[in-house]
Amino acid sequence: MARTAVVRWTAWTAGVLVLVLLAAWIWWRESETAARWRQAEAMETFCGGVLAYERSPLFEGLPPSTKLLTDHKVGRDGHGCVMGRTRAQVTAALLPAGDPGGRNAERVLPPPFRGDLLPVPLTGGWRGAADGDSVRVLLSCRDSQDLVSVTVDQYLPRISHEAQDARQEGRGEWLPEDLYWARFATATAVKASEHWGCEADKGRPLRALPSFSGAEPLAGANGTCAGLPFAVDERLDTLSETVTSSSALYEACQVGALSHFDGRYWFLARFGAYATRDRDRVLPDDARDAGVGDHLLWGSARCPGHTERALFTAEIPPEAATVWMPGKKGKETFGMPAFREFAERSAERHGCTDLRLPPAS
Repeated sequence: MARTAVVRWTAWTAGVLVLVLLAAWIWWRESETAARWRQAEAMETFCGGVLAYERSPLFEGLPPSTKLLTDHKVGRDGHGCVMGRTRAQVTAALLPAGDPGGRNAERVLPPPFRGDLLPVPLTGGWRGAADGDSVRVLLSCRDSQDLVSVTVDQYLPRISHEAQDARQEGRGEWLPEDLYWARFATATAVKASEHWGCEADKGRPLRALPSFSGAEPLAGANGTCAGLPFAVDERLDTLSETVTSSSALYEACQVGALSHFDGRYWFLARFGAYATRDRDRVLPDDARDAGVGDHLLWGSARCPGHTERALFTAEIPPEAATVWMPGKKGKETFGMPAFREFAERSAERHGCTDLRLPPAS
């Protein structure tokens, strides 16, 4: 009888333990608290442990269900990773001052913007930009000239035709994902700077991204295209521009003569590490601080907060010298004066000095 009771007690205890373990396993697999514990454990090492996955005033936090896909080193002090349902590509890196020839920046910083929009500056006191496909943030370390760079790239590999049309038509319709990943990028820049012992001034929480517009008449120029001498060429009829900001990493202006030819004038200013990143890609090997090339003009300036010279460029459409209005013929006259005006205004906005441009002749 005693032996039977012991067997029954043991079987009952084992059954209870099984149920307890099963309940614990289900809780561990299904509860949000356990999911966040697992997330926190994984995030300690994923992408170097610098991603801002937590909820904070700067960012609402990554869902615990966010997939962590790939993780790798980038350059000397950088980490790259792919995450989420949309396979967003994240790069966070420390860019030491005096990087010889910008070699580390070349490996860490992504190519120029290629999204649906011209790059718009981030608001809230951040040095950064967004173009609907990529968000970029730079923080400067107070006690050194090091930089912390964060890029979130291709976070929307597929968007609806309606969203694509809205962007291309310039209706100013940012998607919720644009602001979400911009907030993630700013929060990650702050966390990464703390990780690398970089004391940096952070901006305020992003509440919105600047409005944008598509092609518009020349008379509407009030941003990065403002002040250009459109009257020197009566073929010109449209422009695309963005709002201006003294903290912008990029400033861009497009001007077209779409009633006459498809090519457009491209005026672009790049600052800080992005000037270094693009200099070798854009300019001839023997380029000096200012010059003229094949359908290309360039100049440079020294700007506060950057060790690298800012880079200003203008790309001139070949058709501007060959396609004319009926009964008229001449030479291209808009590119040089417009480039000089664009660069001078941009340099003044950013407090730059030692501006060097090709001669006006």
